[in-house]
Formats: sequence, structure tokens, C-alpha cells
Amino acid sequence: MQSDKLLNQSKWIILLLILGFSIRVVSMIALKSYVAPQAWEYGDIAENIVDGRGFSRINEFSHNIENTSSHAPLYPYYLSFFFQFGQKNWVYLIIQIIQIVISVLTILILYKIVLLLFSKSAASLTALAVSLYPPLIYYSTKLTPTVWLAFFISLTILLILKLKNNSSKIAILCGISLGVSILTNPIAFTFFPALIIWYLIKKPIEFRKFCLLILVTLVTLVPWTIRNHRIHHRLIPVTTQFSKNLWIGNNPNATGTDYYQVVQSKEPLFVLMTNTLPRKVRRDLGRKTEIERSDYFLKQGLIFIAQNPKEFVNLLFTKTIYFWWFAPPEINGSVDALKYRTVNTLIYFPLLVLGVIGIALSLRHKYKNQSLVLVFVLTSISAIYIFTHVGLARYRMPVEAILLIFASFSITEIKKHFINKPL
Repeated sequence: MQSDKLLNQSKWIILLLILGFSIRVVSMIALKSYVAPQAWEYGDIAENIVDGRGFSRINEFSHNIENTSSHAPLYPYYLSFFFQFGQKNWVYLIIQIIQIVISVLTILILYKIVLLLFSKSAASLTALAVSLYPPLIYYSTKLTPTVWLAFFISLTILLILKLKNNSSKIAILCGISLGVSILTNPIAFTFFPALIIWYLIKKPIEFRKFCLLILVTLVTLVPWTIRNHRIHHRLIPVTTQFSKNLWIGNNPNATGTDYYQVVQSKEPLFVLMTNTLPRKVRRDLGRKTEIERSDYFLKQGLIFIAQNPKEFVNLLFTKTIYFWWFAPPEINGSVDALKYRTVNTLIYFPLLVLGVIGIALSLRHKYKNQSLVLVFVLTSISAIYIFTHVGLARYRMPVEAILLIFASFSITEIKKHFINKPL
């Protein structure tokens, strides 16, 4: 009987993986997302790598190409591997099919996470939800590191949950996974405070394994950190972007997003926040190095916070709303976000409500010690964006993946306690 249940469960998850893959491929073909897609700054850096200029991009102030540490290296190098064959539709097709596979593997990983935390029914529901969740389908066909970040963050969480009863090999694998997550997007640094708080409160794993995990993570970053030091002559673990992001979200013109509305009209005209700087300041920044610009933005952001505490608090409140909900259309520079705003709202609202309910229920659950790490990771990621700037909807994707876990758990708990409750 038990073997039959396991077989049925295996068939179900395989069916969901096939479903998730099929939907993503159909979406890619229907939208023709492989036809000359926009690769943004990741594509610019990848092109320069292929052309022999190294990890570089155009300085937005001087308009000259310079070696940069503005972005994490994994995704630009991923694109550059394929760009060497030319930026043709078939190349973009391969890039996106690989991303679709990564997105489908994330379904399996999230399924295993919930299986460890809660129940088979919650795990199956999570896998179904992730398979069908439109934003995750959408980003699997976009040239951004979103699906890669969701994959590595999910893998790191799974390995963390497996640490308790396993050898040091799992700690090493977990450290590598976390290191690669950070090299995909430095927001994964938020695992450090989340893990430290989790460890201090619950002490769920051996101290030796905990230290090994942290050490391996840092070692994974060493090659890129050495590269950055050779370029900038300063210790830069991954990117220089934090200072600029801090200023974008904390300056006299700050809106909480990347954008500033310059004209009040039915068709809003907005510009990037850096375009609100005085012309002289922009000229001066064009003559500075990337590190000097980073220092400038950090200083200006901190000065604004110190001199305008009330406005800083108001912005924190605003950015909290924008992160957990949606920024107003007049300061949202994403064309697709505006185009699909109504659909996104209808999809996200029940996820948010059920996710919050699931978090509350899990903290009263017998698996609280384990599920707390998800809560801490979710909180840490959102806190960094809220402190700096909210930016684009894709910044919330790792959080939405975690919310899908808690939303699925809440549905199974509601069903168990209310629908299946005997009269």
C-alpha cells in the first residue's frame, strides 16, 4: 500500500513537471519571446565580453565603456557563452529553453521543500501552483536572472533544511549553492542575517556545520572578489550597486522606485532617478571612477537619511506598500507591468492573503523550527529592497516563490480544519 502511494505521488509530480515545461514552452512560442528579445544591461555586458572588452558596460554619465562591477557575474557570462554564436533567434531560443528547464527544476525543489516542512498534500499543491503561476512562467522566457535566482535560492533553502541529519557534504553543497546565488544576485546576501538569527533562536544544526556553510559560501565568492579588487583596488565582494540603489530610494526626489514622474498627464512621462541629478553633478560623475561614483551615492543617501528622518520613515512606509503590492503606474517604467497590471493584481492578491495566513499558521505548527528559516529569508529580502528602492516587479519573485509555499500550506490547513471537519 505504501509503495503504491509513493508511486502515485511520483507519477503526480512527473505530470506536474511535464505540465510546467509544456506551459512555458507554449508561452515562449506564442509570445515569440525568442525573437530579438531585450537583454538590458546583462546583454550589454555579455556583448562586451564576447567582443574582448571584458566585463564592461557604458558609463551612463560619461557614455564611455569601462570595466564594471555594477552587476553580478553569473547571468552576463551565461549570456556571453551563447552570444559568441551570434545574437540570432535560434540562440535566444536555446537560452530560453535552458531557463525553462531551470524553472521546471525549481518546481521539483519547492515540492521537496514543502515535503520536508509540511505534508504531501501541501507539497503537491505547491508544485501545481508553481507550475501554473503566470509570473514565473513569464520570467522563464525573459533575459533576466530571475529564474536562476529563484532556482538557487530554492536549492539553498532545501539544502539548509537537510543539514540537520546529514554529513558535512550537505553543508559544503549548501555553501556553494548560496555562493552561486549571491553571484547571481547579491540580494542573496540576505541569507546571512536570516541564517544567523535562525541559528541563534533555534540552534537547529551543529555549530561546525553552520560555520562550514558560511566559510564555503565566502570561498565561492573569492575569485570574483579578487577580480573586483584588481579592477577597483578596493574590496568589493560582488557589486558596487548597493550605494546607488540606496540613493535612488533615499534622495529629495525619491519616489520609492527607479523612476521620477516629470509630467502629470494621462500618459505619464517619467525618467530614471539618476536623470533628476543637476547637469553639473552628472558631468562630474562622468569624470569619476565607478568606485568614486559609488562613494558619492552612498554619502548622499546617508546625508539625506540623517537630515530628513521623517521623510526617510515616510519613504520606508511607501516602499513597503510598493514592494508588497504594486507601485503606481506613473512611476513604473516596466511596459509589461503596466500592460498586465490588472491580471497581476488578480493573481497576486489571493497569493498575498493566503501566504500571510500560511505564515501565521506555520508559526503555530509543529514544524515551526524549520519553517522559520523561510520566514527569515522572506523578511530579509524584502527589508533590503524596502531600505533601498523597490524597483521592478521581478525583484519580488523570490519572495513570491516562498509565498506560494505558505499559501499552499494555508489551503491544506483550511481544508483540514473546516472543510473536512466532522459535523
